Amino acid sequence: MDTPTKFLFVMDPFESLNLETETSLILMQELIKRGQRVFWLQQEDIALVHDQPIGRISPVTATDPLALMEARWSDLNSFDAVLVRKDPPFDTEYLQLTLILDHLDPGIAQFNDVKALRNFNEKMLPLRWPEFTPPTLITMNTDQLERFTVEHRHLLLKPLNDCSGRGISRLKWDERGEFRAQIDAALVGANGKPRYLVAQKYLPAVSAGDKRVYLLNGKAVGMVNRIPRHGSYLANIHQGAQCERARLGAREAQIIRTIAPFLIDHGIFLAGADFIDGYLTELNITSPSAIRQINAVSGEQVQQRIVDAMLEKVLGNRGSRRKAAIRSGDHYSRRNRCCDDWRGVAA
Repeated sequence: MDTPTKFLFVMDPFESLNLETETSLILMQELIKRGQRVFWLQQEDIALVHDQPIGRISPVTATDPLALMEARWSDLNSFDAVLVRKDPPFDTEYLQLTLILDHLDPGIAQFNDVKALRNFNEKMLPLRWPEFTPPTLITMNTDQLERFTVEHRHLLLKPLNDCSGRGISRLKWDERGEFRAQIDAALVGANGKPRYLVAQKYLPAVSAGDKRVYLLNGKAVGMVNRIPRHGSYLANIHQGAQCERARLGAREAQIIRTIAPFLIDHGIFLAGADFIDGYLTELNITSPSAIRQINAVSGEQVQQRIVDAMLEKVLGNRGSRRKAAIRSGDHYSRRNRCCDDWRGVAA
């Protein structure tokens, strides 16, 4: 690719990143190594001026340590690709971010498509293929949770809109009914308001590991088995899980083949599929991570394959955008003359 591409990463503040598992930085590093241009943008620095999305954007010159140049306001439609890499929770601000990014030029490559980020919750998404999931209930209703507990006896409770093992608890039925108090407590969020929970039948096989399979455009490109530390049921790396080399089982391969067309059709280019005992428990699409751990246990450099695929997609989109601009008589540039004052680093 002769002309360097411009990749815009929509990020959480650097100080909040967990560098042990951070995948965005390793993708940035690979892009910079190949001579591509990388830019950093945070949610609080995005605006919509009439119908034009703009942002206060910093060029990234290095990632270890992170080195940013002076931030300037720029037109988001001047980029070749946008990666929304904010971690959950999926809250009102996250929703509004996706609505602003709906104003991106359709020809800009999105990894992943912001409509998919908005429309599909990564804990609910596996339920589109219920034959592959453990028994699951999503509710904020006490009666339903009690019924589900009586039926399955041993559950895992997860907040619907969080990640990294935060807020997860185990729930067991007991004859005295003491589990009801735990249900009541779990249904209340940090803000004191009722919240949706995911209740899944507890899978004892988690002690043997929770397998993260990294999917690139519907195909597995790497995997790692995360084993909870002794005495824990949490297989999240953030919660101290140990990482081991993994292989793809026949059932897991079948599940991936089944869900791949859906991911491709909805622009879900990057995903982290989580498997316990052959069950699909989560399908992470907001900012799937663990590339560093996959590389460490496999000896691969998975980021290279990801960047290869992203550059290929961007190159194809560039041709389409040029043809569209010619057909429209450069309508886009005339439409945005009113916003010339915002142009800067990315122009």
